[in-house]
Amino acid sequence: MVDAQVLAELTEVEHPDILSVSLDVDPTKPEHQTPNPAYRIWAHEAIREILAGLSDAARAKAARAAREVLAHLEKGPVPGRGVMIFAGPGVWHVFVLPFPLPRRVQYGYPDVFPVLWAMSEYTAYATVIVRKGYARIVVTYLGGTVAVDEETLELDTSDWRFKAGRPDTYVRRVGIGVGRGAQADAFDARVDEQYRRFWRQVAQATAHALAGLHVERVILGGPEEATAALRPLLPAEVQRRIIGLVPIPVHATLADIRDRTLPLALAEHHRRESGLVATVVARTADGRGTSGRAATLGALSQGAVETLIADRDLAGDIWACRRCAYGSATSVAVCPFCGRTIEPLPLRQALPVMALRHGAGLELVGPPAAAGLPEGVGALLRYTPAPAARGQA
Repeated sequence: MVDAQVLAELTEVEHPDILSVSLDVDPTKPEHQTPNPAYRIWAHEAIREILAGLSDAARAKAARAAREVLAHLEKGPVPGRGVMIFAGPGVWHVFVLPFPLPRRVQYGYPDVFPVLWAMSEYTAYATVIVRKGYARIVVTYLGGTVAVDEETLELDTSDWRFKAGRPDTYVRRVGIGVGRGAQADAFDARVDEQYRRFWRQVAQATAHALAGLHVERVILGGPEEATAALRPLLPAEVQRRIIGLVPIPVHATLADIRDRTLPLALAEHHRRESGLVATVVARTADGRGTSGRAATLGALSQGAVETLIADRDLAGDIWACRRCAYGSATSVAVCPFCGRTIEPLPLRQALPVMALRHGAGLELVGPPAAAGLPEGVGALLRYTPAPAARGQA
């Protein structure tokens, strides 16, 4: 699970001596099913390379964190499919996630990019599972899948009485013998009305549950006749959130439901990412957005960015002042706001701090959408910044 408060605290850590390790530990992959799984071998090699590139003083400090991380990985199979570890002086946090994370090791200020990306990639969605006389709502989110509501229709036909004796004139006239056809029709009509009432109740319960859960995406699951009966009864605002239909068997477990619906949810998310990048590029042309590092950092330093968009695998350094949340794509000796000496800082470590301090949303996009983002960064603006800030920082 991801504790948002802990993540925010990590973003604000002031000392650049934290080892950040992100791993794909998916136990369903053959390379992770050996006594010495591939993720453990990769972590050893990646950490060794990180340590080799540090100064003697920094290496001694980082080595302690490295030993803690590797000892944790040596304990046995890591639960979940992804793990993120932050280790350093006074810092030890382990996030275990039900989804794989990109493999990455970073030393310095905490690298929260992998967790931020996962929180965006696996945004919560609801699955409304229906079949005749039964409905269930489950929510899939970063921490797994949980059932939040369930409705079952129990038809009690024992007290449904029909008139006995001679059929009425209409029944005789249309030729239904002994009244059995008319009674059967009446019985079926009553059953159908019970089901229609049930679907209306399910529609109301679904709208109420989704309002409380603040879930923006909905998948309908079950046989086509059931989803077709429910869909038109849902409020318009719920219908707009439906991203697709998925057949789900009667005895599906929560894990089965997640595995059947997740590909659809991810495909919709990736379409949204591509649309977001296209919007950034289009708005750059008319002045309502920025693309590229210099223009985006300039607008961000000036507080003009509403939403910052960055490549999940962003690499490279910028010159940044963590005190003032100022950043520049080109070499700057001192911060123009506080006069503090500034040095190169990995973009991955600087951008979350800058976004947080300047009140900008941060959206991380993965492949293939990121390929369309010039230099891996762009922004949607809340207002047009000064020309100098747009062109350089």
